[in-house]
Amino acid sequence: MKKAGKIFSVKEIALGRKNFEAKHKGQESLRKAEYFSREILETLLKVDGCDGIRIYYGHAPENKEGDIDFSVVGNEQPRLFLVPVQIGDDGLGRDMKFKIDTTGEKDGEGEPGGAGGGVPCPNFCNP
Repeated sequence: MKKAGKIFSVKEIALGRKNFEAKHKGQESLRKAEYFSREILETLLKVDGCDGIRIYYGHAPENKEGDIDFSVVGNEQPRLFLVPVQIGDDGLGRDMKFKIDTTGEKDGEGEPGGAGGGVPCPNFCNP
């Protein structure tokens, strides 16, 4: 299985962030990141057969508290969605089907799903 991703130095990450901010200059409220807790990442990685996580860029409506709420009309903001992925015999990654019951335990086959609703930066980020 092909390794995906790489560890970067603090300087390299800072340069990437600086380039992003320069490209979006004047958009101070633009989302720069989202924080996801270890528990969410571990839940996805524990899905049987999971080889890694795919992170989708998306837009989702937010309520007044800044939480994703698909019943809200308008106020769509850039958000990230994390999905467990399994690498097939053909070497291609596929979004996995799973479901979580109300106790948080894996409960057999379900619909493709994942996580979202991280805490956005700005607001929850380095000063």
